[in-house]
Amino acid sequence: MKAWVIFERIKERNLDFVEKYRIAAASSVAEHHGKYLTVSFQNPLVEGPGPIAGPKMIAIKEFVSRQAAEQWFDSPEYKAARKLREGGVTNRAMIIDVTPPSYALRQQSGTTPAISQPSVPAWIIFERLEERSLDFVPEYRKVAAASVARFGGQYQTVSFQNQVIEGPDIGEGPNMISIIGFGSRRLATAWFNSPEYNKALEIRRAGVTNRAVIIDVIPPDYAAKSPGN
Repeated sequence: MKAWVIFERIKERNLDFVEKYRIAAASSVAEHHGKYLTVSFQNPLVEGPGPIAGPKMIAIKEFVSRQAAEQWFDSPEYKAARKLREGGVTNRAMIIDVTPPSYALRQQSGTTPAISQPSVPAWIIFERLEERSLDFVPEYRKVAAASVARFGGQYQTVSFQNQVIEGPDIGEGPNMISIIGFGSRRLATAWFNSPEYNKALEIRRAGVTNRAVIIDVIPPDYAAKSPGN
């Protein structure tokens, strides 16, 4: 199964390292047959504790497996890249599984609200911060999945193995990470604020505390190709 490495920039001190880091990091990702899915700088918080502006940067890289992601992160090539940025920023990074859920529904034809102008795709990343009771889950899944389908959304993954490999909270990581994709940031926001999804929110709020951010899906132009591509 594929794995994603999610980086979240927690603190910035000095960004002079960025150009050198990008070259070194991109080369290491390509060397390990990974790819950049996005580097997003507009990441507002839409649910949960934290600054409303959200993280200053979120980057997601894809590898063929969790083992491949771990090997890349611990490789001499990427360790050298990390050393370039250590003094400039504090990051949090985790590895998650790419497992779209079986309860996801197809988009319902003709029901998606019209948002005309073309735009960059957007994802909403949900991180479960606290669990109190999971009795709500079966009903929540049905209601949430129906609302996602109505807005033309697609579940990218629901992952329950989310090891934090860098940052202040290294360890097992969140109990759940869910990522839902939409055709644009406007659609993602419209879905999150819709009566249909608000019904789902009310179902789960008593059981868990989540954090959610909206990110742009923009692969960077500095990403290098894997050897042989």
